[in-house]
Amino acid sequence: MSITQRRHTRFSLDIPAAIVTRFGERQYTVLQQISIGGCFTDWEENIYAGDEFRLEIDLPNGNRLPLKCKAIYRFENTGIGVRFVDVSRFEQDLIGTIISDRMQKEGLPAYTAPFSIDGGSGTPEPEMPRMLDARAERDEMLDKIMSGGQV
Repeated sequence: MSITQRRHTRFSLDIPAAIVTRFGERQYTVLQQISIGGCFTDWEENIYAGDEFRLEIDLPNGNRLPLKCKAIYRFENTGIGVRFVDVSRFEQDLIGTIISDRMQKEGLPAYTAPFSIDGGSGTPEPEMPRMLDARAERDEMLDKIMSGGQV
């Protein structure tokens, strides 16, 4: 999927969070990629594609944003592709705040338009040449997951 086809811009950042299973078990994790529609998180052996769970993401003010999530894809021993379910516009705004705060902490340029397809510049990024390897295939699947598309 090209950048112009994505529903939401995705960011490769390390964001602390906690997975809370339907049994109430809490597992601390790091979100490696995130958009306002979903994320990719560390490996959790007890979560499978189709499972629903709660993800609590650390907010800049020290509180946590609880989000209902669904595991869309499981990369064996690598991580889980997650879609945020029933996310309100307010929760999306908070996700945008989390992304902007993490970018600032990492010394990256501030991101101001989390709802735009092209990152707010007005000009879509050029499509990169397709790499034929496992990582490119994984990234393409993650694009579909985080944009709300089917795998």
